[in-house]
Amino acid sequence: MNSSLQHEPPRAAAVFQLQLRKMGRILRPELIGLALILSPTAIMGLGLLMQRDAALDYPQELSFLLPAAAFLLPFRLWNRERLFDRGDFLLMPVERRKHILIRVCAGAVWALGLAAAVVLLFNFLALTAGSPTIGAAWRGLVPLGSVATAYLLGSALVLALRHPLRWSVGLVLACALLSAFDLDAPLKPATQAVLHGDLGLERVLTGGASSTVWAVALLFWSGLGLIAVALASLRHREG
Repeated sequence: MNSSLQHEPPRAAAVFQLQLRKMGRILRPELIGLALILSPTAIMGLGLLMQRDAALDYPQELSFLLPAAAFLLPFRLWNRERLFDRGDFLLMPVERRKHILIRVCAGAVWALGLAAAVVLLFNFLALTAGSPTIGAAWRGLVPLGSVATAYLLGSALVLALRHPLRWSVGLVLACALLSAFDLDAPLKPATQAVLHGDLGLERVLTGGASSTVWAVALLFWSGLGLIAVALASLRHREG
């Protein structure tokens, strides 16, 4: 006689650790590539220790490259998961929406960890070379804030849409066509406000004029990202 056994679902901490390890395996090619890129840079920085006349400033381009990579990271992490189908991911003994949110948190750890490693490395190289670093202490947090915000917005897009990459490419093409034919005039005020306004994305990316300005913009956009992720995850509630 067989009796039905009911097992307790795994603890959130155990699922989180599992997702961290799984994402590490997914990102292995990118991690190897990043190491191959940064290793020569670190060697060059050591050479600058012996050549004090050389200069290696902190690259301000990272203010845009890091959040761009963070926005694309969810596309990579969720690439093989069939979110909108009855795939293995949805059949695991964890409530579906909870599992998705845990996975988003695990991805955020990877995004912030990698960004912190890059920022610390280039700051160290600039410091050892006697060149300008990222600046004041609070500015060291600016790349992490922009990475977190970009990652949340990218995650919300991936969770909300069945074909997020197609929608993203289509949106970029539509904006390019509107700009090419000078049809974006009605959208310019809104675009300026979103990018360069008092709460614009530019302040999240660059830090703005002060830590207060940056903190307010960061709270607005990161809060918006969290709300977007929460709403997008509602599409994956248990039926």
